[in-house]
Amino acid sequence: MQLFHQPPPDEAENRFKQGLHYRDRKKKEFDFDLAVGSFKEAIRLNPEIERYHRELGKTYVAAPLLAVSRGIGNGLALGKYLGLAIGELNRALELDFSQTETHLVLGEVHMYLGDDQKATECFQAAIVAASAPFSFLSPSSFIDGLLLKSYIKRRLKHLKQGKNRKADPKMAETCLEQAVIYRNEEQYELADKQLLMAFQFAPDWAWLHKTICKLVSGGKHG
Repeated sequence: MQLFHQPPPDEAENRFKQGLHYRDRKKKEFDFDLAVGSFKEAIRLNPEIERYHRELGKTYVAAPLLAVSRGIGNGLALGKYLGLAIGELNRALELDFSQTETHLVLGEVHMYLGDDQKATECFQAAIVAASAPFSFLSPSSFIDGLLLKSYIKRRLKHLKQGKNRKADPKMAETCLEQAVIYRNEEQYELADKQLLMAFQFAPDWAWLHKTICKLVSGGKHG
């Protein structure tokens, strides 16, 4: 016999958790479109939750990389995702400006778009947010905060250095093409490794984004 009435589950939160589940590319249920749809439904049900917008924004940001390593989308459609990401991330900041990760991801979007000034502003805001006393609620969060600030500072350093001095565009393209081959063979871990190598050889993130879009759409690299 049930003594206490159990409240109905939060449908928005359930949809949000579904989005996280479908976005996890390590799971066999990975599905980019279902992840996006789940996050959108969570936002429709409760549009005032910051993390719903942030995670949808992060999903949009990942689209170009997932196009290479998992085969989602096409080159013509990929160009729109960064704009959608900016909209969701800005909405998340309107709801809670103190979230370090949101500033960080927004900065990375601007790196993909080649807007170094906006990227720098976002990373600087991320450092301020990560340094706030209330961001260290436990020893683990303190350590996470230090690691996050170190990561952000590396991003700022890369921006100040400008183009990658060790850039090898041909090698970066080869890594991307090899990633697609592994992806088509369903060797996803190897595809991810090739994608990471492409970052090392790419002149900058903007070049990488444009090259991925051209590769996925079947165009030639310039």
